[in-house]
Amino acid sequence: MTFATTDTLTKQQFIQYYRQILLPEVEELGQQKLLNQHLIIIGVGGLGTHVAQQLTAAGIGHLYLVDDDKIESSNLPRQILFNPESIGQYKVSHAAAELIKLNPDVKVTTYAERFSKDFSESLFAGNSALKQAYEDERLILLDCSDNMPTRQLLNHWCARHFIPLVSASVSAFSGQLMLIDGKNTPEAGCYQCVFSSLDTQQNCQSMGVLGTAVSLVASMQALTAMKLVLNIGAVDKYLHIFDGVAMSWHKVMRHRDVKCPVCRHWPESNKTESMHNVALTSGETKL
Repeated sequence: MTFATTDTLTKQQFIQYYRQILLPEVEELGQQKLLNQHLIIIGVGGLGTHVAQQLTAAGIGHLYLVDDDKIESSNLPRQILFNPESIGQYKVSHAAAELIKLNPDVKVTTYAERFSKDFSESLFAGNSALKQAYEDERLILLDCSDNMPTRQLLNHWCARHFIPLVSASVSAFSGQLMLIDGKNTPEAGCYQCVFSSLDTQQNCQSMGVLGTAVSLVASMQALTAMKLVLNIGAVDKYLHIFDGVAMSWHKVMRHRDVKCPVCRHWPESNKTESMHNVALTSGETKL
């Protein structure tokens, strides 16, 4: 399937996105960029459903949903695109139907399978529009997965292809967020520079989580992606940490680990300190 790019806004689109277009950081050209952007969302759970809903409403033109799970009743407190009648359906299929209802402008492609090495190697070959978006640098990946092996695989794939990766995680009342971009901020390193593959293997099925904390972190993840598309603000090199009990955010500057096997092919940088002394909350997981 081939999706044409948007060169001008229709009258209806101008009305629909008018409040965003009023912003000097967006304007009509910025809205066109959003409509031409391609975003892959890995994991259509707590983070993934919130992120997909917000980006759809904002007019991100092309979404790719990747998840092999079916909807369960325990998903409903935090996975807002689902309801009791959708239990048993594939998450990606039901989510896509709800997103299209919300905004028919958005093209949603679904993959009811787990992100694996084989899947990643065939992704561009099986979708010419996605491959073209990658070549045009109109592709961002959002990691909303729920386990460490998938996160590391996503990081490795994005690092190899120089695809910007917005990674978020939530556990209990806390969350973490970071933008990984080997082309623009190689000195900040990749996901493995912060979380080695030896870190916790726990997932959301074994950890408690509050749905409202998921919503807040997901909003920040969606905002990070939109800022990247629109080139708003300073380049982000931080690990952002949210404490829902204290109602506070704090951030830690990230630095590339010179021994990292994943991002060692990135361009050289003057900032090559490793981040070994940063204390991270154990047991964090993504949804």
